[in-house]
Amino acid sequence: MSGIEPGMEIEVVRYHRVLGEHETVIRTALQVYIDRMVAAAEEARAAYEAGQADPAVKEQQDNSFVTNLGYKYSAEMFKQSAASGRKASDDILNAVLGYD
Repeated sequence: MSGIEPGMEIEVVRYHRVLGEHETVIRTALQVYIDRMVAAAEEARAAYEAGQADPAVKEQQDNSFVTNLGYKYSAEMFKQSAASGRKASDDILNAVLGYD
């Protein structure tokens, strides 16, 4: 096994077995996570834009648990989380299929 540190062969075989056996459920769970993060990003972006369009809505947001600017940052964080989930899912599939 090239590129593997000495003594890591057993762990690599175990990881490969676990990924092979559970790839579908792991990727399905990641897809649910991705879908939720995309929806949360859209909701947060819509709330931010609503606050930007209406000063009364912005004031209400800024006096609540999440400020208008908080919605903007939350939308970006959710979007980044979805992208991270997509990459993890792709990496798992590629690992199972043997692609580098």
